[in-house]
Amino acid sequence: MMCRIMKITAAAAALTVLCSCGETVRLMGDSSELAAIESTAGAASGTTTGAPLETDTSASETEPVTEPEPTTVDVYDKDFELPLSSVLDGFQTVLQEPEFPSGCEATSLTETLNYLGFDVDKVTIADEFMPIDYNGYVLMNEAYIGDPRTDGFGCNANVIVQTADMYFASVDSPCYGVDLTGTEYSDLWYQIAAGRPVIVWVTIGMRVSYPEYVWTAGNGQDFIFDWYQHCITLYGYDLDQGIVYAADPLVGNTTYPIETFAKIYEIMGKQAVVIAGDASSAGHHTTTEAEKSVTMHTRKQYLEEEAAKQGLTEQEESVEPEPAEEQNEEN
Repeated sequence: MMCRIMKITAAAAALTVLCSCGETVRLMGDSSELAAIESTAGAASGTTTGAPLETDTSASETEPVTEPEPTTVDVYDKDFELPLSSVLDGFQTVLQEPEFPSGCEATSLTETLNYLGFDVDKVTIADEFMPIDYNGYVLMNEAYIGDPRTDGFGCNANVIVQTADMYFASVDSPCYGVDLTGTEYSDLWYQIAAGRPVIVWVTIGMRVSYPEYVWTAGNGQDFIFDWYQHCITLYGYDLDQGIVYAADPLVGNTTYPIETFAKIYEIMGKQAVVIAGDASSAGHHTTTEAEKSVTMHTRKQYLEEEAAKQGLTEQEESVEPEPAEEQNEEN
C-alpha cells in the first residue's frame, strides 16, 4: 500500500503511468428465476440489467409449452421465510495470485462462474472479456483501471456485469449478470438463500478505509479510489453466529463478522452483483444493455490491435523503394 500512496503525485502528473502496489490490494438458479432477479435489480439500483431471455420454441407444436413457475425468492418479498443460516455447499475460492496480484474482481467473477457450472479460468475472464484502461482515461465504472497483473486499481460492479455478459455471449448462454448496487446488506441473504452467490466490494481484511481523490482522469472526471479496495464472493451467512461465509481471492474460504462486513459494504458503495441462471439454464444468449454500454477494449483486443499495427509497420519496412528512373539526356 505504501508504494501506492507514495506514487499518487506521479499518477496525477502523468496519467500514462498507473502506480500502485496491487499485491496487497482486492448462483444458483434455474431459468425460472431469471425474471425475479431482474426485477430485484431494477428495484435496488434503477439500472437496466439485461434483455429478457428468448423463449425456447424448438418443441413440436403438438406439445404443450410449460411456462416457468414464478420464483418465490425476491429481495422484497417478505412472505419468503428467510432461514437463519444458509451456506452454498461446495463453493471454492479461486486465488488471484500469483497471476493477478490486483485482479480480485475478475477472480471473484471466475469463482462464481465455476460454482455455477461454467468451465472458465480467471486469465480468460480477465484477458478476453473484462474492459480495461491502462492509462487512466476513464473511471472504474467504464473499465478496470491499470493492469491486474501488476499494480492495477480496479473496477466497479457494472464493469463486472459487462464482463460476465460478454463471456455468456461467447458461450451462447442465456445467463447474464445483475447489478444489485444499492441493495441493503441484509437483503443479500435472500439471494444466497435462493442459491445465488453474491459478488461484493469490500476492503482487504475488512479494514476501515475510505475512498479519496487520486487524480483527474483523462476524461476530466475525478478518479476516486480506496487504496484497500477489494472484491470477494459471499456464499453463506449465519445470523445466529453473526458471520458471513466468503470466498476471498487473497485468503481462500473464510468468514467475517456480519457487523464488520455491513460497515465496509456501505463504505464501498453497497456494490453487489449476482448471476441470473447457471450452466444448465436452457436457451440462447440475448445481447444485454450492459454489453451495449461497453466503451473500452479488453486486453485481448488491445494486443490484437498492437499486433496488427506492428504487422503493418514490418510490412512497410520490408518493401524496398523502387529505384528512380534515370533520365537520359540528349546530346
